[in-house]
Formats: sequence, C-alpha cells, structure tokens
Amino acid sequence: MSGASLSSRPVWVICAMLILSGCGVGEVDQRAVENRRYTSYAQGFQWLSSMHGEPVLAICQPRTGIPLATVAKSEVRWQRLPDPWNRVPHVHIRSGRGYVTTSTTHVHLMDAGGALAGWRGCTSIPFLRDSTVRAWADSNGVRDVRGDGGLNVEVMAMMNVGCILTGPDQDLTERSWPWVPITEYLEPHPLGRAEWMIPLGWLAGDSATASVAFEGIEQAYFREMSLTKPSSKRVFTGSVADGIWHAPGHDSFVAQWIRDAGGIYALSQSDQRTNVELGLESMLELVNQTDAWVLVTYDPDTLTMRDIEAMDPRHVEVMQAVDEVWVCNTEKVDYFGTVVAHPEWVLADLAALLRGQPKGPYGLFSRMNFQSPSP
Repeated sequence: MSGASLSSRPVWVICAMLILSGCGVGEVDQRAVENRRYTSYAQGFQWLSSMHGEPVLAICQPRTGIPLATVAKSEVRWQRLPDPWNRVPHVHIRSGRGYVTTSTTHVHLMDAGGALAGWRGCTSIPFLRDSTVRAWADSNGVRDVRGDGGLNVEVMAMMNVGCILTGPDQDLTERSWPWVPITEYLEPHPLGRAEWMIPLGWLAGDSATASVAFEGIEQAYFREMSLTKPSSKRVFTGSVADGIWHAPGHDSFVAQWIRDAGGIYALSQSDQRTNVELGLESMLELVNQTDAWVLVTYDPDTLTMRDIEAMDPRHVEVMQAVDEVWVCNTEKVDYFGTVVAHPEWVLADLAALLRGQPKGPYGLFSRMNFQSPSP
C-alpha cells in the first residue's frame, strides 16, 4: 500500500486508569477495563495527572502541537502541571450541569460514545440530519442557543452549563465561560478524529462507554483495511471557490483515508490550519497527473456533470482531465454528522471505487457516469 499505513503512524500509550468518569473527583471509572492499554491515533489531546492524581485533559492543535488549553473537573493547581501546560488557559468544568455544542460533529461523536445524556443546548440544531438524534433533542428539551454572532447570552446565563464545546480559534477568556476547544477536524487520521469521542465522553461523565465504542470502530476500520488492495490510481479532492482551488492537504484525515484505501493522494502540499489553496495553473498541472477527482458537495436533486459545471465553469477542465469523478452528495449522505463517527464506512467505499466498482457498500460515494459537459 502506498502512503503511511496505520501501523507506521507514531503511537503513544496511556493507561486506562486515566479515563475517568464525571461521577466524582479523582474516582476511577470501575466500568473501564483495568490496566487496559490502547493505541491512540489522536494528536490533539492527551491525558495529564494533577499532583493529587486527578485527570487533566490537555488539548493542542493536532498539526502544529501548539498547546491550547487544559481541562479538569476539580480545582487543580495548574502551575504544578508540566511545561508548557502550566502556561495555557485552564478550564474548570462543572460536572452535572451538562454541555452545549457548537458543531454537529460534536453531537454525533457524543452520540456514538453514548454521551448524549448531558446535552443541553446546540447552535446547529437546524443542521442535524440524523432523525434519531433530532428526536432525542426534541424529547429532552435541547435548546437552540444561537444568538447574534454566536451564542444567545441571556439563554446561556440562564442555563449555566458545565462546559461549551467550541473550535480551536475561540477566545477562551470570553465572558469567563467554560469553553473547551475541540480540534478533531484538524486530526491527520480518520481514527484520530473519531477517537475524540473518548474525551468528549469524559467531559459528559462517561468515558468508559465511549472507550468501548471507539474500540469497536477501530476494529471495524482495521477489518476494512485488511480487505483493501494497493492501487496505482492517483486521487485528489476539493473544488473551486473564488478562483482558488481548495483541497485537504497531504497530512489531512481525508488524504489518509485514500492512502489506507490503497490509493495515492495526489496533493503533496499541507496547511497547518485549513485546506490547501492552489492557483488554477497549479491545480490543472496536478489534475493532468491524476486519475480520479473526489467531490463532496450538496445538491438537492441527482447530481449531474452540468450541476458540477454550474458550481464553477473551471470544473469542466478538471472533468476533461481525469478519468473518474467520485461524488458524495451531502443532501443524501450525513457526511458531517453520522459518518464522522464511522470512518470505516468511508474507507470501505473509497476502497470499492479504487477497485473499479461503481459505488461503495455504504452508498456514501459513487462514481458518476462520466461524460464531459458539452461546450
């Protein structure tokens, strides 16, 4: 297989004793398997221990390693933490008060890890696609906390939640709220992204259930990976916006998906914070050396080549250069929701397309009947 495989990625091992529940300060979750050790793929979090043995969640930017915050459920002598974690914002979350989410991704990782019980509010309820999750939110009174330019301050003050899950660019000092930065989308591996369900479960009070759930996902990913075959196909992703090609970089979890499925990710550039931006000349030079284009987009109907052309006329040049176009239509596939917690589904579909099949077993990606749009 080309590219970095799972077994070649750097790993670090921690003791399961640090995966604690929110039932009490410093109390080991007896539901976790004692002395269980596991391989970690996530690079955006790690577990520390306070001077009294209490767990501390340390969060960093996965691609750069820059520390962002430490999180604990009790008052910790932050200055006693190892450098550089003693010099970042410290968040004391209040157990038992629930949490607010600012992304559908957070919700579905919580759901997959069995941690929805503490969910109190969300800024993205209208964008939730999964009917089961929406029904849970309705029946349990999860509130829409959107406000002008962010959260509804009055509603948030009334709810007084234990923590607010946010992105890595949030000002953690704003209003002295208990912001917890979640950096899963910057993870370089699909399993690293899914592994965030463990610290999210810990924040909600049940890391043991989340740990077991992730173990099942990890095993399923390995099973799918064992079925893949090396392919010489070069694959790239992205689309044109404002005259610039935007695509996940070489060190993104999307690129790793393609490598783990047996393909070659064509883009060699990386970006530490976001997608790579390419000028059209560079993009077309890349495309001419590529076999397949993976397009994740939204279309209310059946997506056609003309629909892709309508997004930007320069897409025509891409379609003329490649042999295949693989599409995930997010109107029909909950790519930013349920799929986030099941990287093995994407892996299986990509592997099927690399083998020449018209679509994958999970129906997330399919190959378009290729016919370049007429001038």
